[in-house]
Amino acid sequence: MNKLLLLFIPFIFVLTACSEKEETEEIELNIVRFDKELMALNSEEELQDFLMKNPWYTKSLYRAFPEDTAFVNHLYYTISHPETRKFYAETDSSFGDLEELKAEFSKAFKEIKANYPDFVPPSIYTTFTGLENDLYVSDTIVIIALESFLGPKATYRPDQPGYILSRYQKEYIVPTVIRLMADEFIESTPEGTLLNDMIYFGKSFEFTKTMMPSVADSIIISLPDSALVGNWFAQDIIWAHFIDKKLLYEQNQRVKEKYIGERPKVPEIGPACPGRVAQWLGWRIVQKFRTENPDVTFQELMKIKDPQEILRLSKYRGQVEE
Repeated sequence: MNKLLLLFIPFIFVLTACSEKEETEEIELNIVRFDKELMALNSEEELQDFLMKNPWYTKSLYRAFPEDTAFVNHLYYTISHPETRKFYAETDSSFGDLEELKAEFSKAFKEIKANYPDFVPPSIYTTFTGLENDLYVSDTIVIIALESFLGPKATYRPDQPGYILSRYQKEYIVPTVIRLMADEFIESTPEGTLLNDMIYFGKSFEFTKTMMPSVADSIIISLPDSALVGNWFAQDIIWAHFIDKKLLYEQNQRVKEKYIGERPKVPEIGPACPGRVAQWLGWRIVQKFRTENPDVTFQELMKIKDPQEILRLSKYRGQVEE
């Protein structure tokens, strides 16, 4: 599993059972500062030698090969341009020694280890790409392009619409990585229904919340609090739309994308309905499942492949709980 990510709930009762777990050993975490190594190179020859020693870097993040001289020329131009170097200085100053990022990763990885003792944390590398990339996540490697997450005060920002750009901030880095890592622990069927996609996303958000319980739901699902509150109190309307339009078992990708893909709004439901509402609804169903089935462990939930079983046992019908 690997993902090259261009980033694009209600108030829940999460049964993390943290107090019942045995104390887990501390996670020894080292973040490799590839950004500093890259920006210290003084020629294309040095850059190519560096990339040849780390071929996984270009193959993972750029889908390129270190032997590609045109790519090396482009990358060297990027890291050596005066404006780029000023932007890197801004990035380096903002992130500092990365101790806060390291602590957040260590805490999340420790929680994963407590739930899954065989878990081996991935190696983490930071880099600088001049806003050409943001995150790469696989089972063994995480690459973070720091400059993409400087936030709204940065001199330059990723070329994304506003409703996506808001996610390019420091506090989104670790929750986003953990959510993408959840794929390793989620079992699902290959069926192409919207419900299957919804439950997959719901599990990934629930995984993230379980491993990072103190992180706000709005950060985990990348929706503002106002959208979460609106969805919560309009979930009967949202659910009725999905049922009336027979969307749960929809397999047409174009139709599915209207509800689960990136959009500022879903006008088919209403003018205030936020994009990716099907992702949120999938999380809501998974949350309701946990409320209705307290004897099912978190790990057992992640292993349930049949989305219809999760929906049925959740007893979810668009109801708002007190």
